[in-house]
Amino acid sequence: MPFSSPFDFSSSSPNPLASELEAILCAIYNGCKYGIKIRLPHALVMTFLFRRDLSSIDKLKMICKVTLEHSRNLGSFAGIYKTLLALLKYASQSLYWKKRKKVLLRAFGRILGAAFFVKSPYQQPSLEPIPTLSPPGMPQSPSHSFLAGLIGGYTIWGNPSSINYQIVLYLLSRILMGSLSLAKEKYITHNKAIPIAFFKRLKSCTTFDKMYPLLAAGVWAIVMVLFEEYPHVLHPSLRRSMDEIYKFVTDSGGDTFAGQGQALGGGNVGNATDGASALFTSGTSNIEFVEEE
Repeated sequence: MPFSSPFDFSSSSPNPLASELEAILCAIYNGCKYGIKIRLPHALVMTFLFRRDLSSIDKLKMICKVTLEHSRNLGSFAGIYKTLLALLKYASQSLYWKKRKKVLLRAFGRILGAAFFVKSPYQQPSLEPIPTLSPPGMPQSPSHSFLAGLIGGYTIWGNPSSINYQIVLYLLSRILMGSLSLAKEKYITHNKAIPIAFFKRLKSCTTFDKMYPLLAAGVWAIVMVLFEEYPHVLHPSLRRSMDEIYKFVTDSGGDTFAGQGQALGGGNVGNATDGASALFTSGTSNIEFVEEE
């Protein structure tokens, strides 16, 4: 549920630009507020649980850093997105009136030519209907949403920090599932080219209750193969979590880590710890990751 706006310009002025400004400021405020709300408790718990190598002051600094970054990025993206929607809306409106003016001038020229030079029947110019402006803060067309999201995403989320990386991966999983649902809704439900019998069978086989277990099985099968054979390609926080669950100590005294396939060190705890540290840091990028289980 969206937060109530702390700004109110539309009540004092009927100017729609004031309402657009209110929508922009409200989006920035809501983005910053939501970033603090969602990141602060998460960073607080995860930092004190998993970053035992840091002092209390360093932990607080890290919590403030990631919370500020999350809040700033959400607020900045919301402001850029809403600003671009407003600009594109009024730019498209301006282009429409320029095009309409040209059509009317052409039609007026034909009328004058028919009246004084060529006696031809009058043809009314074909004019597109006047587009109705969308409500403040809303896109005029889907292309405006795409373009504003494209520019805002590149500007704000294009920096490969730990917070941005986590959010982009989160959105990627969500849009994949949403795209599958949209494809089912648009293609399977409304496509008349599919035979009725096949359509009914396909619809009954693609329900969420039947597809989700297959999705879960496939995801866990793939991640376990990657963990056992190619652990360096997994995200460091995921790899740390899986090592903590699946690593074990052999009877011979050597610490064996699932996902690496061989004993680390020469059978003593110190060497095993060094090997685990190498396992955690090998194959990662230069991004400073934050725990994100």
